[in-house]
Amino acid sequence: MSLVDILGWVATCVIILSFLVNDIKLLRGLNLVGALLWCIYGFIVGTSSILVLNLVIVGIQSYKLYQLWKISKKLT
Repeated sequence: MSLVDILGWVATCVIILSFLVNDIKLLRGLNLVGALLWCIYGFIVGTSSILVLNLVIVGIQSYKLYQLWKISKKLT
């Protein structure tokens, strides 16, 4: 198994793990990390569909985490 394959499997495991947690911030954070790993994988392999999809997911998760951070700042 190549390092690129290992990267893909690690990204997959992180995404799966993100769906197993109940805390929404942790879920989004793990999903963001997984999507970043998939972006790296897509770039290395040269698969634009994987890269574009995960860049969109990175943007969505970053925005949602920012919104959660703003809400938590208002509550404190």
